[in-house]
Amino acid sequence: MKKIVSILLFASLLISVTAVFSGCGGGKYEIVLLTDTGSITDKGFNQSAWDSMTEFAVQRNLDCRYFIPQSAKHEDLASQLRAAAKEGATVIFASGKIYETALYEVQREYPDIKFVLIDGRPHPQDAQTAEIPVNTTSVMFASEQSGFLAGYAAVFDGFTSLGFMGSAPDDDVRAYGYGFLQGAEYAAKQAGSGVNVFYQYIKDNEKSDKSKQTAEQMYEDGADVIFVCGDETARSVKEAAADKRSYVICADRDDRYDSGAVLTSAVKGVSSAVNMILRSVYDTKDFEYSFGGKSTYFDAANGGAGLASFVYNDKNGDAFDRFYKFSRADYEEILEKLSSKSIEVKRSISVSDPYGAVKAEDLVLELRLELVNVTVLQ
Repeated sequence: MKKIVSILLFASLLISVTAVFSGCGGGKYEIVLLTDTGSITDKGFNQSAWDSMTEFAVQRNLDCRYFIPQSAKHEDLASQLRAAAKEGATVIFASGKIYETALYEVQREYPDIKFVLIDGRPHPQDAQTAEIPVNTTSVMFASEQSGFLAGYAAVFDGFTSLGFMGSAPDDDVRAYGYGFLQGAEYAAKQAGSGVNVFYQYIKDNEKSDKSKQTAEQMYEDGADVIFVCGDETARSVKEAAADKRSYVICADRDDRYDSGAVLTSAVKGVSSAVNMILRSVYDTKDFEYSFGGKSTYFDAANGGAGLASFVYNDKNGDAFDRFYKFSRADYEEILEKLSSKSIEVKRSISVSDPYGAVKAEDLVLELRLELVNVTVLQ
């Protein structure tokens, strides 16, 4: 008889999901998900991780639960990690970069517990150098491949004037942008026509007014679709796209449900990563060898990178129905080329500015752009 899979909120509200899983339940919980500050039904990291965990747990008669943090403060997140550990968890998944310093602090206190940081690397508060002991793994994603697919799909669909807006440029945001340009170039060569791209990082991710104004200006200057990375920035660009009756491509999570202006979303395969790690713990029992002590990048070959390809709560829904020409078949064809490594996508480049600012000539030279004309905005 299957155990009840329970949901334990940080505020001690316990909900048993007996409508989905029947059984006797009880005992310690073995697998724990600590969400970011978003909902467990966010159609993003949290929901993908939780759906994968519950499916795995039910198949193997395990008990799993999730906690939602009350705040993103370091001390609160560290306390929550310790609370889950003290309650007997065997595997603890922490969702997002907000856990990087808290997990760094806690991971060595419980060497018998396996910690999994999704889309982040544990590091001290006063340094960015990752430190990952053998009982911890860092799950990262090939954002450059997801960005490539976004750029490819946009140009394949007939758009010839694009925009890219990223929040403060960390490694992940840069990878999305570089991939986007490479995908646009690949599709432009297939079509035999040039493409223009406005390219900009928003230095302060909280300045939503600036983000919206920038997006509106890009649309007015001719951009048909903008690829945007960063939560605050994305909210503003979606508003601008709706106002200008234009399109936006989002990143990380599937934002289709937020606005009809969302053409598609470049997503990370959290579900696939969670499943593979759980199998390494419970089935093959090689976690320490396969994942422990390092960062592992999940890419198109193992379901870690792609575009949003299904519609939640609609098994017959078409996730590509907002495109004019680009179809699921076209997506699967280009995805296979990425999976088989017949297309290589650069994740990072060298820049000429000693302070790290990217210039159009850097992008053109390093990414070998011939048909994509880039205008870098400051």
